[in-house]
Amino acid sequence: MPVNQPPDTSAHEFDSMNRLAETFLKYKMKLIEQKLKEPHMRMNNTKYYILKTIYHNENCMVADIAKRLQLSSGATTIALNQLEEDGLIVRLRSDSDRRTVRIALTDQGAAFVMSAMEIRRQLLADMLEPLNDKEKTQFFAMIDKITEQLALKLERQ
Repeated sequence: MPVNQPPDTSAHEFDSMNRLAETFLKYKMKLIEQKLKEPHMRMNNTKYYILKTIYHNENCMVADIAKRLQLSSGATTIALNQLEEDGLIVRLRSDSDRRTVRIALTDQGAAFVMSAMEIRRQLLADMLEPLNDKEKTQFFAMIDKITEQLALKLERQ
């Protein structure tokens, strides 16, 4: 390596980002285990976002969920079947048109979403705890800037 060139820091920076992501996920799982006494073994991000979509858009249709989350109808159906088996959602058929099926949360499903949102709020608060208000503003501005740049690159591909 030439004497006047700085060392390649990209590997170190990438390792730092990986450590942050791994620690974040471990801490998230610990909060989930503490908060939810009965873990939903088949829960994943897709099913969580489906539940959250239903929570914010009561009685939405399967097509609405698939479109909003950019899922295939098959993937949506599989996830909804599992959520129904777990007692978190119900399918409601229209009396006027039996082909129309709306999805609603059960009481258990709504309680799960509210618990999950509280866990996420706690995770964010704990994560940002060492930062002052100015640093928090800068942190989210940087995240937005990086996200926008990556979104532009995705659109070009």
